[in-house]
Amino acid sequence: MKISRIRPVYFSPTSTSRKIVEAIAEGFSSIKTADPVDLTYPGVSAVSEVGGDELAIIAVPVYAGRVAPLAAERLRTIRGGLGPAVVVVLYGNRDYEDALIELRDIANGLSFVTIAGGAFIGEHSFSSQTVPLAPGRPDENDLAVAKDFGSRVDALLDVGIGNGLLEVPGNVPYKKRMGKIPATPQFNGQMCSECGFCVDLCPAGAILFDGQVSVDEEACIFCCSCVKNCPEGAVAVTAPLVRKKIAWLYENCAARKEPELFY
Repeated sequence: MKISRIRPVYFSPTSTSRKIVEAIAEGFSSIKTADPVDLTYPGVSAVSEVGGDELAIIAVPVYAGRVAPLAAERLRTIRGGLGPAVVVVLYGNRDYEDALIELRDIANGLSFVTIAGGAFIGEHSFSSQTVPLAPGRPDENDLAVAKDFGSRVDALLDVGIGNGLLEVPGNVPYKKRMGKIPATPQFNGQMCSECGFCVDLCPAGAILFDGQVSVDEEACIFCCSCVKNCPEGAVAVTAPLVRKKIAWLYENCAARKEPELFY
């Protein structure tokens, strides 16, 4: 099949999904990469339809075994034009459960034809220097795997794109979504420089500044973009419920997991 260009599509609050998409795209020998459909921030992407002659590489984070809800919502604003798609989920070294099959179904429902999929590991949103959870992932090895994955998908295009019924692990119906975390990251007023960087970076528009920083608990998706990107280190996860979950993850999910690929 003749593909004119690669179209990255991602929701990536902490940049892990974006990095994998870019590495996969590097694996294609002669197909240029178009501007990305960046769904991370509201209203940023000007592309609402991916052409049938484009290959979409769609990547989203996993939240509790499902596609991140805000990612799913924003994905449904685009259409695929019956072109091929590679679907990729990024999880924090626990498990991706039903997220990949859910993303496949979302992509197919948007008129993409899924031809390959992958589950990669990204540093967990709750990871910190004191309690590291998949720190530094995707690392050099992950990115090398992603690039090779792209090369293999490139070869698949010479065969044809099939019917989109890519077989991947997961259950249908999908697992029930976890309830909303009744907390938000906390801001240290003495350390905060009031630069507003966190306001601009919040994918959900949940951080407000009116003389002081406040967080809309209903809107917050706990992606921890504010925690990881604050230049002053003024944002932290302190809620006891979340700290307990972090301790469990550290105790039970430390063993390194590797990417899984499906064709």
